[in-house]
Amino acid sequence: MKNSLQATLEFDFRGERFTPSISVDLDQLIIRGGHLDNLYDMLAASIGLDSYSYEYDVLVMQEITYSAPTGLACEFVSDGKFDFDNFALQWAQQQIIESIRPIAEKHLKISDLSQHKELQAALIECYQAGQKNPSK
Repeated sequence: MKNSLQATLEFDFRGERFTPSISVDLDQLIIRGGHLDNLYDMLAASIGLDSYSYEYDVLVMQEITYSAPTGLACEFVSDGKFDFDNFALQWAQQQIIESIRPIAEKHLKISDLSQHKELQAALIECYQAGQKNPSK
């Protein structure tokens, strides 16, 4: 399932109200090594601002509000705040489980690793060890 959310902020500049809002594909954000700090530039671009404008200086002083989460992001949005760091950790864990699930099914005939927590933990640890020390 796609992990996404809506990022919005509001600010006033010279008597004009600005309300930039963007849809954020969290999967792509993480894959590209991005972080929520990148959202200010994306929000600014959505209303035609560059980082050299006075409006941009005001924009980055505002707090981003998060809404309409999908997928795993639903667990990490509360009262307009988004816990990106814990989301990213859980997202990475989920990616590992998706990688090891077919192996457990093929070799151990286990289709639901969540029913075998110790085995799941051991396979995750093996996966992570393989990532740190890949065979040549």
